[in-house]
Amino acid sequence: MGAAESKTIGRRFMEEVIGQGDWDLGAEIVSQDVVMIHPSSPQPVAGLEAVKGMLLGFRAGLPDMTMTVEDAIGEDDRAVILWRLRATHTADLFGLPPTGKRVEMPGVSIFRVTDGKVVHDIVSEDTMGLMRQLGVIPEG
Repeated sequence: MGAAESKTIGRRFMEEVIGQGDWDLGAEIVSQDVVMIHPSSPQPVAGLEAVKGMLLGFRAGLPDMTMTVEDAIGEDDRAVILWRLRATHTADLFGLPPTGKRVEMPGVSIFRVTDGKVVHDIVSEDTMGLMRQLGVIPEG
């Protein structure tokens, strides 16, 4: 497994699996035993079905969500993917009623890829900025 393949798999996970909701591809490129460290969860999210469930929660509240990879850096079995989420909040988002607001959120994911599958993902995203855009937290 080289850096180029790790970057390709990380990019596909962000743009196709999360951004387009292609969980058939997700089953091919994400390990059943994947562990995701995500700021919205106090505990690591463990297992493909748990990761899928959490990410589908975002899509439920942001159904037109797209993910754009802005940069990808790789070394050996690691890939660092800088991404941007764009969406409209048109449905319940983890208990937050729809606001109809268009939002953007930058983030970074650090992937470890083994045997062609994502086995570990550490996510950092601008959740505070997203909450401000949705009006949950006042500007300033």
